[in-house]
Amino acid sequence: MKEISIQERIRILREELYRISYQLNYELTHPKLVTISQQLDHLLNQYSKIQQKV
Repeated sequence: MKEISIQERIRILREELYRISYQLNYELTHPKLVTISQQLDHLLNQYSKIQQKV
């Protein structure tokens, strides 16, 4: 169950990252994009740890 919620949050953050990067004209160093990217990295790391336990 926890894995599903992490996957959903990853999907949502990815979509947000794409949408905001488009709005910011792909200025990848913008603080808002960096923050979202860091959040996404954190979730991906959590997901990876879950997958390693399986």
